[in-house]
Amino acid sequence: MTAIIIFGGTTEGRELAEALGGMQLQVHLCVATAYGASLLPNFDNIKIHMGRLEVEDMERLLQSEEPELVVDATHPYAVAVTENIRKICQKLSCPMLRILREDTQAALQKKAVSHDKMPEDVIFVDSVEEAAAFLAATQGKILITTGSKELEKYTIIEDYQNRCIARVLPILSVMEKCAGLGFAGKNLIAMQGPFSEEMNYQMLKQADCRYLVTKDSGKEGGYEEKCEAALRAGVKLIVVKRPGEAAWETAVDSHVSEDFQAMSLSEAIDYLSARYRLMTKRTVYLIGAGPGAAELFTREAVRCLQESDCVIGAQRILQSCGQIVQKPQFCAYKAEDVKAFLKAHSKYRKTALVYSGDIGFYSGAMGMAEALQGFRIVPVSGISTAQYFLDRIGVGWQDTELVSRHGKQTCLIPLLLRKGKVFALLGREGEAAEICRSLLELGLYRVRVAVGERLSYPEERIVQGTPQELSEMDFGNLSVIYLELEGWKAGTYPVTPGLPDADFIRNHGEDKKVPMTKQGVRILSLARLELNEDAIVYDIGAGTGSVSVEAARLCPSGCVYAVEQRHEAVELLKSNRVRFHVENMVIIEGNAPDALESLPAPTHVFIGGSSGCLMEIIRAVKEKNPTARFVVNAVTLETMAQIGQIPEKFPEYQDMEILQANLTRSRHVGQYHMMNAENPVMIACFGGESR
Repeated sequence: MTAIIIFGGTTEGRELAEALGGMQLQVHLCVATAYGASLLPNFDNIKIHMGRLEVEDMERLLQSEEPELVVDATHPYAVAVTENIRKICQKLSCPMLRILREDTQAALQKKAVSHDKMPEDVIFVDSVEEAAAFLAATQGKILITTGSKELEKYTIIEDYQNRCIARVLPILSVMEKCAGLGFAGKNLIAMQGPFSEEMNYQMLKQADCRYLVTKDSGKEGGYEEKCEAALRAGVKLIVVKRPGEAAWETAVDSHVSEDFQAMSLSEAIDYLSARYRLMTKRTVYLIGAGPGAAELFTREAVRCLQESDCVIGAQRILQSCGQIVQKPQFCAYKAEDVKAFLKAHSKYRKTALVYSGDIGFYSGAMGMAEALQGFRIVPVSGISTAQYFLDRIGVGWQDTELVSRHGKQTCLIPLLLRKGKVFALLGREGEAAEICRSLLELGLYRVRVAVGERLSYPEERIVQGTPQELSEMDFGNLSVIYLELEGWKAGTYPVTPGLPDADFIRNHGEDKKVPMTKQGVRILSLARLELNEDAIVYDIGAGTGSVSVEAARLCPSGCVYAVEQRHEAVELLKSNRVRFHVENMVIIEGNAPDALESLPAPTHVFIGGSSGCLMEIIRAVKEKNPTARFVVNAVTLETMAQIGQIPEKFPEYQDMEILQANLTRSRHVGQYHMMNAENPVMIACFGGESR
C-alpha cells in the first residue's frame, strides 16, 4: 500500500518529494508531462506516474494504491484539478492535504509604491480573458508569461501576431501549438525558468514591451522576479489573480472531518515529519574552519566533517578538509552554485559547507541559511581570522574595530580616528600598501601597522612597522591589516558636528577668503540632513569644505563628494581634507549638475551654492535617487526665491520645511563683549526615505 500520493510537478511537489526521498515511506508522485518528470529526484521509495489524469483515472489510482494521505501540490491556477482531487478524496474517505502558496497581492502593491509607481501601473484582473480584453484596448508590445494553455485567448487583440510575445516551456508540442496560433519567430520565446530579475528586465527592454502579463504564481513560479523587472523597466503589470484558493479553504472549513487541511509547503513538511516520524530535511553543516590550517578546526567541526556525505568549499579550504576526512568534494562558495549542487545530488543527506574563519564574522555563510531554505541548517563556529591574527601580534581585540574590505571599499581612516584601533580583512593584492600610502597622504605618520598573509599555513607572513616602511611592500590578496593610532584617546577626534570656524583653512593668496558655511548654520544643516554612518553625500558648492569635512566624519562607512567649480576653493578643499584626515571625502572640480553625472547615487545632498542651477541640480539628483534627502542653504534673495518655487516644480516636496537662522556671536572689544550678527540664512529641508 502506498503511504502518500502527491499530485503536481510544481516546485512544491518537487521539493516535497526531495524531502521525503530516501525515507521509510512509499510515495507515488503524479506529474502531467515528461519534462516535469525529468526534473524530479530519483529515490527508491518514490514512484513517478507521468501523464495527465482524468477524474476516472484519479479515482482508479486512489482505489488501487489505497494511500493513507493525498497531497495536492498542483498549481494554484489548476482550480478544476484541485476540485476533482477533493471530491474523489471525500468520496473515498481519504485524508487530503492542500499546499497553498503565499498571497503576494498586498506585497506587490507596496513594492509598486516603493518604485514610485502609480496604482494604474499595476492592474489586477480575475482571468486571462479579462487581461486580454483590457490589452485589446491598448497600444504597445506585450510579454505574455501566463503559459501556453490559454494563449488562444489573446488572439482577440488586434495585430496580436506582432504585438504579443509569448514565453512558454521549450516542449515541441507546446511550440507547435503556439505556431499554429500565430506565435512564432521573434514573438515566441521557448525557455525553461526560473528567470532572474535581470533576464526578465533585458527581455522587456529588448522587445520594447509596454505590458507584462503574469499570474500570481508566488516565488516558486518566479513571480517576484517578473514584477521587479517590470517595475524597474517602467512596464505596466497585468496580474491574473489566483482563483479558488479562498473558496477551497472555505469548503475545507465547512467539512466536519479534520482529514482535509490546507497549509504552506514548510508547514506540510513539518506535518508529515511529525505524522510519520521522519527527519525529512537534508542537513547542511555551516562550518567555520578557522584561518585555514587543518589543526585549527574545532573538534565539533571535525565531528561534523566525519558525519557528512560530502564537503563543499573554496579550493584552499577543501585541501585542509582533505587532511581530516576523505569525502567527495565540490569546489564552490556562491549560494546559487551550492544550491544547484545540492539539488543535483539529493543522495547526499548530510553536507559540510566549509568557510574560512568564523561563520559569524564577515562570512559567506551568513546568507547561505536563507538561500538553503528547506534544508536543516546546523551552524558550527570556528576561530575567526581576527582572533588568530591579533593574538599573534599581541593585541587585545575587545576594543578594536573589526571590519571587512573584502569585495567592498570601506574607508579605514575615519574608523581609525574614531576608535584608535582597526582590524580589516582585505581582498586585493597591493591593498595594504595602498592603505599605508593613504595614511601618509593625510598626514598620519604615527600609526602602528601590521599586515598578515597566509595565516596559519607554513608560509605564514606577518610584517609590522610604520606606514612609510610598509607603503612599498607587496602582500597577496586575502591579507589582513591592523592599524593603531599612537597617542589616541577617547575624544581626540570628536564626531559631533560643530568644529570651530578658525580650525579651517580659508585663505587663498593674500587676504582672500573663500566663503564658508559657519559653525552655527553648519550644525543646523547637518542635523536636518539626518545622515547615517554609510551615507553617500553630495556637498554642492563645497567652498572651503566645512560641511564636507564634518559630514565625512559623521559617515565613517560612507563617502562625501565635495563638488566645487572655483579652482582656488578646490585647492582649499584639498588642504582641509589633509588637515582633518578625511579619507572618505572625494573632491570633484566642476559645475553642477554636469559634474554629478559620473558620481554614484547619493542618499543625502547639501547645496550651499548652486550658481543659479538649483532646479537642474535637484532634477539630476532625483534621476539618480528619487528618495534622496536635501538640505539647501540660501543667503541671497535670488536663491530664496528659487527655493520658494521648489514645491511648484516638484509636487512631491509640498511638505518642505524651511528654517530661518539669524545667529549672533559675541566679540571681545576692549574690556567689553559686543554681539555681532551673522548674515541670515534660509535652510530648506525636503525629501528622504521616510518622508
